[in-house]
Amino acid sequence: MLPKILRTDAELEILEPRLHKLAGIAEVVTTPHYDEAGLMEAARDAALILTCYAEITAKVIEAAADLKGIVKYGVGVNSIDIDTATRRGIMVANCPRYGTETVAEHAFCLLIALARKLPKLQRLMREEAWVWPEAEHRGNDMSGKTLGLIGYGHIGRAMGRQARGFGMQLLVCDPYVSPESAAADDVSFCSLDDLLEGADYISVHCILTPETRGLLGEAEFRRMKDTAYLVNVSRGPIIDEAALIRALKENRIAGAGFDVYDQEPLTPDYPLFGMDNVILTPHLAWYTEEAFERCEDQTLESVLDILAGKRPQNLKNTELFDQ
Repeated sequence: MLPKILRTDAELEILEPRLHKLAGIAEVVTTPHYDEAGLMEAARDAALILTCYAEITAKVIEAAADLKGIVKYGVGVNSIDIDTATRRGIMVANCPRYGTETVAEHAFCLLIALARKLPKLQRLMREEAWVWPEAEHRGNDMSGKTLGLIGYGHIGRAMGRQARGFGMQLLVCDPYVSPESAAADDVSFCSLDDLLEGADYISVHCILTPETRGLLGEAEFRRMKDTAYLVNVSRGPIIDEAALIRALKENRIAGAGFDVYDQEPLTPDYPLFGMDNVILTPHLAWYTEEAFERCEDQTLESVLDILAGKRPQNLKNTELFDQ
């Protein structure tokens, strides 16, 4: 009998073009369930779980007696109980670099669109067919301005490279990256407070941890320039959304662009809909043809490695092999 691979997130088309490569190796079963009970039942006889958004909790993992691995087709693994998986000797892998430049490009796209007030101009063009050069429509240059990067991992560095191409100066706040390791990048490391006070544009690129949850709240928004724009393509809970909404409504910051949110998906009454100085995209910063293919290839490689008992390249719980 072939080992069973349980695939969650039935609505996603990702992996469909590659699943034929598992023929004769494993049986792929897609579950429509997102609730814990449904996932527990579906995972009982699974050797491997393929997941993107579904919550793979301790109970789901414990219910799968034969589970060898969990592969996230994406970057963030906060939806997977890695501690429980590690305790049971179950490998957890992800695809950390398939969309590095892709996500950075999306963040920079949001910044440019905000700086040039494109949401409002687009709305007015559709409503009135033309917009005359009045002061309220005047945008801002990127060149000569300062971009603050909160987090300087792969995506943060990629955005930094793009910003330098636009003639921007860079401020970086990342306590886990030494200035020496980025000496060739022409960036200035500083505290979060100094970054917030000095940056014209701010982009969030840190991972979600207990330390970064709510990292930007009421006090932080009051430190920002009232002409500053904020972008987040990382994780929604890093920003206190209630504080952000107040800052936008009180014009304490110039605008914001988000691809991630505290609760996803959004509902029609989300308070930021309809604001001309806000751009919202549906957690699709990674979603290009090229990144899609890279994610599929990396995911399939990890699946084959785990089924063969090998260490996948992007193993998250490396202690399983370090012992």
